[in-house]
Amino acid sequence: MPILAGFHVEGNDHLILHALVAKMLQLPEEEIQVDFIDAPGRGWQFILEFIPNALKRFYGQCAQFAVVGVDNDGNVDLDQAAVMEDPHHPRHENHPGGAAADCRYCMITETVARVRPQLHWIERKPGTAWPILVAVPVEMIETWLLILQGSPGVQRRPRSVQKQRLYGRPTPTRADVMSVAIPLVRAMTVADLTSLTQTSASFRDFRDQVVGSRITILENADCW
Repeated sequence: MPILAGFHVEGNDHLILHALVAKMLQLPEEEIQVDFIDAPGRGWQFILEFIPNALKRFYGQCAQFAVVGVDNDGNVDLDQAAVMEDPHHPRHENHPGGAAADCRYCMITETVARVRPQLHWIERKPGTAWPILVAVPVEMIETWLLILQGSPGVQRRPRSVQKQRLYGRPTPTRADVMSVAIPLVRAMTVADLTSLTQTSASFRDFRDQVVGSRITILENADCW
């Protein structure tokens, strides 16, 4: 029986995250059954506001784990501006040990922490121990793939430049994701994962969560 996973992310990012998680768990993609919130809203506010509903839905279906995430969305050319980050989109790794105003990672984790005590109605599956993984790629999930292609400095370029570089257009379609991004993930090796972990702090954080929850994710699903 496949593992059920809930993905509460923006647009087509669940396709890339699904493939990435399967790669990190060393599972065939078809072994992870995906559920996600299909609502007309998109963007940061949609992600943040729907976290309680999404997690209750995934938990109620007894998903083995959930992923909540959104791109960091900074769009400043950091080299040209000579700054460490877009001031309106702070990078979580730049303020370890505390929350920062407008930090998307911080706001997601705080919201998840408020919802966890409400996840208690399934026997033998306490919400406090249920794996809820937070993914906030800097500045977007495609950045990870560009770094994988040998462009670590691309993390400092505007989003539009990065999208154009990866897809050949500033606004990719689902077909672009399937034909460009997904094959890159599927071709990743253990060495690629290690290299990306060393180069991207946001990817390292997400991989640490996946690896740290691996035993729980792969254990017997006892309620679905």
